[in-house]
Amino acid sequence: MWGHMPPPGGVIVANVAGSAVAASLAAWASAHWALQPQFITAMPAACGVTNGYSEPGQLGVDRWLALIGARHLKAVAGQHVCVIGCGTALTVDILSAAGQHLGGWIAPGIEMMRQQLSRGTAALSGEFTRQSGGKGLGHSTEEAVMTGIRQAAAGMVDRAVLTARTLLEQPPVGVVTGGAADDLVPFLSSETVTVPDLVLRGLAAFVLQRD
Repeated sequence: MWGHMPPPGGVIVANVAGSAVAASLAAWASAHWALQPQFITAMPAACGVTNGYSEPGQLGVDRWLALIGARHLKAVAGQHVCVIGCGTALTVDILSAAGQHLGGWIAPGIEMMRQQLSRGTAALSGEFTRQSGGKGLGHSTEEAVMTGIRQAAAGMVDRAVLTARTLLEQPPVGVVTGGAADDLVPFLSSETVTVPDLVLRGLAAFVLQRD
């Protein structure tokens, strides 16, 4: 995809795919563009966000940049935020209106829950499609599985919002990102905004060092 692009001024990477992918990307950029990528990692503070981890570097760079992206999102300016990542993992991170990260939770994502339930339970070894299930009680195993998974994910997010409300004395606005956002949002009780490119927005803010 990049083979016919003119060389950019630099390559800045947020990588959660492991060291092999990082090495491959670095080798390609060096061979084709004579550039060494800069790999971003979480830090104690940047761009108006203070990392809430006791060891800041352990916070995943995707979550770190999503927090920065949410901090610079005009739709939630001046509000407490619950950043919800709906990918391989389901993540929630609470960010105060002042930019303080209060911490977060990590659980299996919707697709991972479906796969593990299918693999780990002999009687449920069939294929369950994303189109299955509504909000109510299921009337087939397929409906029950898919609705149950989504309700479980939504329950975690709603509980995080309640926890944040206790800490901050008012509920945060949910900012949802990730490939499974459309599966989750209809099941949430809290107010949300969906931003598919939240991590990239955070990366752009980091590169430009917006306060």
